Amino acid sequence: MDPSVFEPDAASVNKFWYVARSVLTSPEGLAVWVVGALLAIGLHSWLVLGLTVLAQIGLLWWRLHDERYLKRLFAKRREQEETLSEQQIEAALDQMDFETRQRVRYIVQLQKEVVREARAPDVEEYARRDLDRIASQLMPLVQRAVRMALRKQQLAKYLQNVDEKALRSYCTSLEQRIASTTDDVAKAQYMQALQARQAELQTYQSIAQASSRIDSQLENVEATFANWKARVIRIKTADVAGAATASQDLFQELGALNNEIDLLDSSVSEALAGEQPAPLHSN
Repeated sequence: MDPSVFEPDAASVNKFWYVARSVLTSPEGLAVWVVGALLAIGLHSWLVLGLTVLAQIGLLWWRLHDERYLKRLFAKRREQEETLSEQQIEAALDQMDFETRQRVRYIVQLQKEVVREARAPDVEEYARRDLDRIASQLMPLVQRAVRMALRKQQLAKYLQNVDEKALRSYCTSLEQRIASTTDDVAKAQYMQALQARQAELQTYQSIAQASSRIDSQLENVEATFANWKARVIRIKTADVAGAATASQDLFQELGALNNEIDLLDSSVSEALAGEQPAPLHSN
């Protein structure tokens, strides 16, 4: 059996049991069970049940060596998983602001177009495996983009209750009081208040910066997916050497984009770390 029909972790026990369950619960597998049970009851023979088990083992062995069957089986599972993901994404879109929602919708659309090109019937055999691997890694990226967009909505909730202009004005007023106060105790208290408000201002500035970074990262994902669509089409028309080189470049870019998102996640988490100070509202 050609191992390329599986995904990279094809040797795992989970993959084997997935195939086994699919075979044993397929119409052919169920038919073997039913016929074996009826014959065992009619002939009053346990030997028939043993032969039924051997028949099921034979059916499983045959399917494990049937590349076309395995490709169809895992393609069907992949479609089911992606359909579920799309349903989850659609539910998440309702929680986003209009601009972010439109951007994420376009990213999802581009992902579908890239996958359609990568798995089209006209893909040459020498490029099919690499393009399928590339297509399989796009949905996780889409899901990460959706999570980033949801984090942006979370950041927006922190920002909507603060008036940065009023907060700056308050800090300026405290600085003036510190400069004009001669009483050491009062000055120390004003300084403590100023430090607290400055820390609050810095916190909200960090949150605003994180929100802006999410916007730019989503735009980067959108532009990258559009670029990959053109690259996949070019791989489909390249020769063996050209397709291999272009595929390798895409794999490296996939890794680089994931690393960029990791860094963004860290910066957003850092912006949200710690307790949030009580916001200063404007009247």
